[in-house]
Amino acid sequence: MAVDNWRSTSWIVDLVDMDRLTEAMKKIPDHSERVINQTLQTKVEKTADTEIITKMPLSEMKKRLKGHAHAKESRSLNTKHENLGFTIRPTKKFNYLKYPDLAIGTSWNNEPQEFMRKGMEQKVPAITEVLQQALDEEISKLLGGK
Repeated sequence: MAVDNWRSTSWIVDLVDMDRLTEAMKKIPDHSERVINQTLQTKVEKTADTEIITKMPLSEMKKRLKGHAHAKESRSLNTKHENLGFTIRPTKKFNYLKYPDLAIGTSWNNEPQEFMRKGMEQKVPAITEVLQQALDEEISKLLGGK
């Protein structure tokens, strides 16, 4: 997992600790990249978003009662797809999320909450399993279950 600590959280397939995934990719080398990219776009992205959102802090009730939209209750994250990975960032309107996450700016004296990193880390095993299942299905389809 790679993290850009200043703006976003990313997840990129790290083959060092994923031997099963690597072995599956070796069986269908011409198709594995396509399968992983497609699976990340269609099955993984939203679950990672959801996990990050559940870890977000919720601001004071006064501000929410005055009609301020809160990131936890809005569409506050964008996903940018990359080859064999994706990056999740706050939308422009909710760019303030980096302050409590990293304990910078107005959150300078607070402890970093790191909800973006923690949310992604919690999803890594599930993401790996979904990718493994997708590769296994493709292997079964192409090689007849070998």
